[in-house]
Amino acid sequence: MLTDAKVRTLKPQEKSYRLLDAERLYIEVRPTGKKIWRFKFTLHGKEGTISFGEYPAVTLVQARKLKDEAKAKLAAGLNPSEEKKKERQEKQLAVKNTFKEIAQEFVLEKMKYKSSDYVERFNTSMQKDIYKEIGGLPITEVTSAHILKIMKNTIQRVQSQPNHGTGEAAANLNRRFIGLVMRYAIVTLRTDNDPTYALRGAIESPEVEHARPLEKHEKAVLREKINSYGGTTTVRNAILTMLYSMLRTVEIRRMEWAFVDFEDKIIKFPKASRRNKQERTMKKNRTHVVPISTQLYELLQQQKTITFDQRYVFASPYKRDCMLSRTTLNKMLTYIGLSEVTAHDFRATASTELNGLGYKSDWIETQLAHADDNKTRASYNHAKYLNDRIKMMQDWANIIDSWKE
Repeated sequence: MLTDAKVRTLKPQEKSYRLLDAERLYIEVRPTGKKIWRFKFTLHGKEGTISFGEYPAVTLVQARKLKDEAKAKLAAGLNPSEEKKKERQEKQLAVKNTFKEIAQEFVLEKMKYKSSDYVERFNTSMQKDIYKEIGGLPITEVTSAHILKIMKNTIQRVQSQPNHGTGEAAANLNRRFIGLVMRYAIVTLRTDNDPTYALRGAIESPEVEHARPLEKHEKAVLREKINSYGGTTTVRNAILTMLYSMLRTVEIRRMEWAFVDFEDKIIKFPKASRRNKQERTMKKNRTHVVPISTQLYELLQQQKTITFDQRYVFASPYKRDCMLSRTTLNKMLTYIGLSEVTAHDFRATASTELNGLGYKSDWIETQLAHADDNKTRASYNHAKYLNDRIKMMQDWANIIDSWKE
């Protein structure tokens, strides 16, 4: 039998040679000086060998232990060399099947037709909160405990930032994003369990504060503050366009110059299309036509001198060909002293006032791009009541301007 001292003093020769330890375990000394542990075995009448690694990284004691493990496999009718290959392949597969690898694959395969804004939110959540906890884990090892920890850490992160809320909504969004990846992994046979399911309702989001119409004094302050706003012209114009058009924040941000028709005085938001590689532009995926009032026409002409060489009408002042960030418009309202007002309140204000003035609710609901219960009919109704809405939107622009008087 070999000893560690003897193995340590073995010298290379012109040709490789072998020294037996016991039970067909031997060390092979190569001309390069490498010393490799090998075990020779017989299974089903056929001989084979398996390498246990290089000395001294693998000691004599470790080599003997690996030999005993190989013998146990032989006793069970298993080929230790084939089993070693399987284990190596499983380890390689585990590296490829980490949560991060599958999440990145999910983005490429399943989010190619999502809006760039939505993909950005997904990737930001992954980078800020999720990868640091489970990115390197094999997806089969991700548990509900990991995800709950991510959710709690997300709440702490959000609460540590001023004016970012209490964090429950962000935590639940992270849970939903993780769930998308887990269910994709189930479909692609990388795991068989979605641990996010058990966490539904684990963290309750605060009650949603629905949009409300502005008070009379808020209208006057808003109109005055917009005119005297000291920030960028693009942000000021974006807020004012939201008032004039009754569009949502996301629709203002996604508005492209290609949608604006100065000749016909309309803004036409197209429906998302895979064929034409058109991203979603509306909250509800449908075509939507917005009449351009005289005030909005003049505003867009002014904005044209600022961003007409870019894709978006209200492009980010700091990143070329990028949208305004999701929080910019609400932050502007806080900046001008209207922290109790949200951009969505503009739509509630328009709906309340126009209904009160006797405009038909169908015109108002169409202008707000609210969902039609009949999806087939809705897909053809994007220009519905257009002549009536042209007059209504001009009246509405005049009303807005009267707030400053």
